[in-house]
Amino acid sequence: MSVGFGFLISNLIFPPKCVNCGELLDVELTERVIDPFCPKCRLHFEHAKNDECERCGLEMKFCRCMPQAMNKVQCTALLKLMGYKNRDNSMPLRRFVYSLKRTSIKMRNAFIAEQMRGLLIPEMRAYGLLPEDCVITYLPRSRKNKALFGLDQSLILARSLSKITGIKCLPCFKRRLFTTEQKNLNKYERILNMRSAYELLELGDEIRDKTVILVDDVVTTGASMAACARLAYAGGAYAVMGICLAKTEKSEK
Repeated sequence: MSVGFGFLISNLIFPPKCVNCGELLDVELTERVIDPFCPKCRLHFEHAKNDECERCGLEMKFCRCMPQAMNKVQCTALLKLMGYKNRDNSMPLRRFVYSLKRTSIKMRNAFIAEQMRGLLIPEMRAYGLLPEDCVITYLPRSRKNKALFGLDQSLILARSLSKITGIKCLPCFKRRLFTTEQKNLNKYERILNMRSAYELLELGDEIRDKTVILVDDVVTTGASMAACARLAYAGGAYAVMGICLAKTEKSEK
Protein backbone atom coordinates (compact mmCIF):
# COMPACT_ATOMS: atom_id res chain seq x y z
CA MET A 1 0.00 0.00 0.00
CA SER A 2 1.41 3.38 -0.96
CA VAL A 3 1.67 5.99 1.75
CA GLY A 4 1.89 9.76 1.71
CA PHE A 5 4.98 11.88 2.24
CA GLY A 6 3.58 13.14 5.55
CA PHE A 7 3.19 9.58 6.81
CA LEU A 8 6.79 8.77 5.86
CA ILE A 9 8.12 11.87 7.66
CA SER A 10 6.01 11.03 10.72
CA ASN A 11 7.52 7.54 10.85
CA LEU A 12 11.01 9.01 10.58
CA ILE A 13 10.44 11.42 13.48
CA PHE A 14 8.26 9.12 15.56
CA PRO A 15 9.19 5.53 14.67
CA PRO A 16 6.47 3.04 15.69
CA LYS A 17 6.95 1.42 19.08
CA CYS A 18 5.29 -1.48 20.86
CA VAL A 19 2.32 -0.06 22.80
CA ASN A 20 3.12 -2.29 25.75
CA CYS A 21 6.89 -2.42 26.29
CA GLY A 22 7.96 0.56 24.16
CA GLU A 23 10.40 -1.45 22.01
CA LEU A 24 10.89 -0.19 18.45
CA LEU A 25 8.90 -2.23 15.96
CA ASP A 26 10.82 -3.94 13.17
CA VAL A 27 8.84 -2.55 10.21
CA GLU A 28 9.57 -0.64 7.04
CA LEU A 29 9.17 3.14 7.33
CA THR A 30 6.65 3.06 4.48
CA GLU A 31 4.59 0.31 6.07
CA ARG A 32 1.27 1.07 7.74
CA VAL A 33 1.65 -0.85 11.00
CA ILE A 34 -1.48 -2.77 12.00
CA ASP A 35 -0.08 -4.85 14.85
CA PRO A 36 0.96 -2.47 17.67
CA PHE A 37 2.88 -5.15 19.58
CA CYS A 38 6.40 -6.47 19.32
CA PRO A 39 6.50 -10.28 18.83
CA LYS A 40 6.99 -10.94 22.56
CA CYS A 41 4.09 -8.75 23.69
CA ARG A 42 1.84 -10.05 20.90
CA LEU A 43 2.44 -13.53 22.28
CA HIS A 44 1.44 -12.28 25.73
CA PHE A 45 -1.76 -10.85 24.21
CA GLU A 46 -2.67 -14.13 22.51
CA HIS A 47 -2.04 -16.02 25.76
CA ALA A 48 -4.28 -13.55 27.61
CA LYS A 49 -7.12 -14.21 25.14
CA ASN A 50 -6.68 -17.93 25.71
CA ASP A 51 -6.66 -17.71 29.51
CA GLU A 52 -9.54 -19.62 31.05
CA CYS A 53 -12.36 -17.87 32.92
CA GLU A 54 -12.40 -18.84 36.60
CA ARG A 55 -16.19 -19.25 36.46
CA CYS A 56 -17.05 -21.12 33.28
CA GLY A 57 -13.66 -22.56 32.33
CA LEU A 58 -13.87 -21.24 28.76
CA GLU A 59 -11.17 -19.13 27.15
CA MET A 60 -11.74 -15.43 27.68
CA LYS A 61 -12.54 -14.85 24.00
CA PHE A 62 -15.38 -17.40 24.28
CA CYS A 63 -16.49 -16.53 27.83
CA ARG A 64 -19.89 -14.85 28.19
CA CYS A 65 -19.91 -14.56 31.98
CA MET A 66 -21.17 -11.26 33.38
CA PRO A 67 -20.92 -9.50 36.73
CA GLN A 68 -23.99 -9.93 38.91
CA ALA A 69 -25.02 -6.31 38.38
CA MET A 70 -25.31 -6.87 34.61
CA ASN A 71 -27.19 -10.12 35.05
CA LYS A 72 -29.75 -8.39 37.23
CA VAL A 73 -30.66 -5.88 34.53
CA GLN A 74 -30.83 -8.66 31.91
CA CYS A 75 -27.89 -7.82 29.67
CA THR A 76 -27.51 -10.56 27.06
CA ALA A 77 -23.71 -10.89 27.18
CA LEU A 78 -20.40 -9.32 28.11
CA LEU A 79 -17.79 -9.88 25.42
CA LYS A 80 -14.22 -9.46 26.56
CA LEU A 81 -10.82 -9.98 24.96
CA MET A 82 -8.79 -10.76 28.07
CA GLY A 83 -8.69 -10.89 31.85
CA TYR A 84 -6.98 -8.17 33.83
CA LYS A 85 -5.48 -8.16 37.32
CA ASN A 86 -5.59 -4.52 38.30
CA ARG A 87 -3.12 -4.69 41.18
CA ASP A 88 -0.72 -7.22 39.70
CA ASN A 89 2.37 -5.24 38.70
CA SER A 90 3.88 -8.34 37.09
CA MET A 91 1.04 -8.68 34.57
CA PRO A 92 2.72 -8.64 31.10
CA LEU A 93 0.07 -6.40 29.50
CA ARG A 94 -0.49 -4.05 32.44
CA ARG A 95 1.09 -1.06 30.68
CA PHE A 96 -0.98 -1.67 27.54
CA VAL A 97 -4.28 -1.61 29.48
CA TYR A 98 -3.21 1.17 31.86
CA SER A 99 -2.16 3.56 29.08
CA LEU A 100 -5.49 3.27 27.28
CA LYS A 101 -7.07 5.73 29.71
CA ARG A 102 -4.21 8.21 29.36
CA THR A 103 -3.12 8.32 25.73
CA SER A 104 -4.74 8.02 22.32
CA ILE A 105 -2.68 5.99 19.85
CA LYS A 106 -4.41 5.39 16.51
CA MET A 107 -2.54 2.16 15.82
CA ARG A 108 -3.53 0.72 19.20
CA ASN A 109 -7.15 1.90 18.99
CA ALA A 110 -7.58 0.40 15.50
CA PHE A 111 -6.08 -2.88 16.69
CA ILE A 112 -8.41 -3.15 19.70
CA ALA A 113 -11.44 -2.29 17.55
CA GLU A 114 -10.50 -5.01 15.06
CA GLN A 115 -10.13 -7.51 17.90
CA MET A 116 -13.51 -6.46 19.30
CA ARG A 117 -15.04 -6.88 15.86
CA GLY A 118 -13.84 -10.49 15.90
CA LEU A 119 -15.92 -11.05 19.05
CA LEU A 120 -18.96 -9.00 18.07
CA ILE A 121 -19.74 -10.25 14.57
CA PRO A 122 -20.08 -13.97 15.52
CA GLU A 123 -22.29 -12.92 18.47
CA MET A 124 -24.53 -10.89 16.16
CA ARG A 125 -24.76 -13.80 13.73
CA ALA A 126 -25.76 -16.12 16.57
CA TYR A 127 -28.70 -13.82 17.36
CA GLY A 128 -29.50 -13.16 13.70
CA LEU A 129 -28.65 -9.46 14.02
CA LEU A 130 -27.73 -7.15 11.14
CA PRO A 131 -25.86 -3.83 11.53
CA GLU A 132 -29.10 -1.90 11.11
CA ASP A 133 -30.59 -3.81 14.07
CA CYS A 134 -27.92 -2.46 16.43
CA VAL A 135 -26.54 0.75 17.87
CA ILE A 136 -23.05 1.17 19.28
CA THR A 137 -22.68 3.51 22.22
CA TYR A 138 -20.24 4.05 25.07
CA LEU A 139 -19.98 4.80 28.77
CA PRO A 140 -18.98 8.48 28.95
CA ARG A 141 -15.98 9.33 31.09
CA SER A 142 -16.27 11.66 34.07
CA ARG A 143 -15.67 15.32 33.20
CA LYS A 144 -12.81 15.46 35.67
CA ASN A 145 -10.86 12.62 34.03
CA LYS A 146 -11.74 13.75 30.54
CA ALA A 147 -10.33 17.20 31.32
CA LEU A 148 -7.29 15.70 33.06
CA PHE A 149 -6.26 13.36 30.25
CA GLY A 150 -7.89 15.11 27.31
CA LEU A 151 -9.69 12.04 25.94
CA ASP A 152 -12.58 9.64 26.43
CA GLN A 153 -11.19 6.18 25.71
CA SER A 154 -14.59 4.48 25.48
CA LEU A 155 -15.81 7.01 22.90
CA ILE A 156 -12.66 6.46 20.84
CA LEU A 157 -13.10 2.68 20.88
CA ALA A 158 -16.82 2.96 20.08
CA ARG A 159 -16.17 5.14 17.03
CA SER A 160 -13.38 2.85 15.83
CA LEU A 161 -15.63 -0.20 16.20
CA SER A 162 -18.49 1.57 14.43
CA LYS A 163 -16.25 2.47 11.49
CA ILE A 164 -15.24 -1.13 10.74
CA THR A 165 -18.61 -2.78 11.42
CA GLY A 166 -20.98 -0.31 9.77
CA ILE A 167 -23.05 -0.11 12.95
CA LYS A 168 -24.23 3.38 13.84
CA CYS A 169 -22.40 4.98 16.77
CA LEU A 170 -24.67 7.13 18.89
CA PRO A 171 -24.04 9.01 22.16
CA CYS A 172 -26.83 7.81 24.45
CA PHE A 173 -25.78 8.81 27.96
CA LYS A 174 -24.59 11.85 29.86
CA ARG A 175 -22.37 11.67 32.92
CA ARG A 176 -23.75 13.60 35.86
CA LEU A 177 -21.57 15.79 38.05
CA PHE A 178 -20.42 15.07 41.58
CA THR A 179 -20.28 11.27 41.46
CA THR A 180 -17.59 9.66 43.59
CA GLU A 181 -14.53 8.11 41.90
CA GLN A 182 -15.25 4.40 41.32
CA LYS A 183 -11.70 3.30 42.15
CA ASN A 184 -12.18 4.43 45.76
CA LEU A 185 -15.30 2.30 46.32
CA ASN A 186 -16.04 -1.36 46.99
CA LYS A 187 -18.32 -3.51 44.85
CA TYR A 188 -21.63 -2.53 46.44
CA GLU A 189 -20.74 1.15 46.76
CA ARG A 190 -19.85 1.17 43.04
CA ILE A 191 -23.28 -0.16 42.10
CA LEU A 192 -25.10 2.44 44.21
CA ASN A 193 -22.83 5.24 42.97
CA MET A 194 -23.34 4.38 39.30
CA ARG A 195 -27.13 4.22 39.54
CA SER A 196 -27.16 8.00 39.82
CA ALA A 197 -24.08 8.71 37.67
CA TYR A 198 -25.71 8.64 34.21
CA GLU A 199 -28.79 9.95 32.50
CA LEU A 200 -30.30 9.08 29.14
CA LEU A 201 -30.07 11.71 26.41
CA GLU A 202 -33.09 12.73 24.33
CA LEU A 203 -32.94 10.08 21.58
CA GLY A 204 -36.45 9.88 20.20
CA ASP A 205 -36.79 6.41 18.66
CA GLU A 206 -33.07 6.00 17.88
CA ILE A 207 -32.64 2.95 20.16
CA ARG A 208 -36.21 1.70 20.26
CA ASP A 209 -36.32 -2.04 19.42
CA LYS A 210 -32.55 -2.00 18.78
CA THR A 211 -29.78 -4.06 20.33
CA VAL A 212 -27.58 -1.57 22.16
CA ILE A 213 -23.87 -2.44 22.28
CA LEU A 214 -22.14 -0.79 25.23
CA VAL A 215 -18.40 -0.22 24.73
CA ASP A 216 -15.92 0.23 27.58
CA ASP A 217 -12.22 -0.40 28.10
CA VAL A 218 -12.16 -2.32 31.41
CA VAL A 219 -15.11 -3.78 33.32
CA THR A 220 -14.77 -4.56 37.03
CA THR A 221 -18.08 -4.88 38.89
CA GLY A 222 -20.19 -4.06 35.83
CA ALA A 223 -21.94 -1.28 37.79
CA SER A 224 -21.50 1.33 35.05
CA MET A 225 -22.69 -1.00 32.29
CA ALA A 226 -25.66 -2.10 34.41
CA ALA A 227 -26.66 1.51 35.07
CA CYS A 228 -26.53 2.38 31.36
CA ALA A 229 -28.29 -0.86 30.38
CA ARG A 230 -31.14 0.03 32.73
CA LEU A 231 -31.45 3.42 31.04
CA ALA A 232 -31.26 1.89 27.56
CA TYR A 233 -34.12 -0.49 28.35
CA ALA A 234 -36.11 2.46 29.71
CA GLY A 235 -35.49 4.15 26.34
CA GLY A 236 -37.01 1.22 24.45
CA ALA A 237 -33.96 -0.93 23.65
CA TYR A 238 -34.77 -4.52 22.72
CA ALA A 239 -31.53 -5.94 24.17
CA VAL A 240 -28.24 -4.72 25.63
CA MET A 241 -24.84 -6.35 25.41
CA GLY A 242 -21.45 -5.14 26.62
CA ILE A 243 -18.06 -5.40 24.97
CA CYS A 244 -14.71 -4.46 26.50
CA LEU A 245 -10.99 -4.95 26.19
CA ALA A 246 -10.59 -6.55 29.62
CA LYS A 247 -12.60 -7.89 32.54
CA THR A 248 -11.15 -7.94 36.02
CA GLU A 249 -12.49 -10.02 38.89
CA LYS A 250 -10.83 -7.74 41.48
CA SER A 251 -14.01 -6.81 43.37
CA GLU A 252 -15.96 -9.95 42.54
CA LYS A 253 -13.98 -12.32 44.77
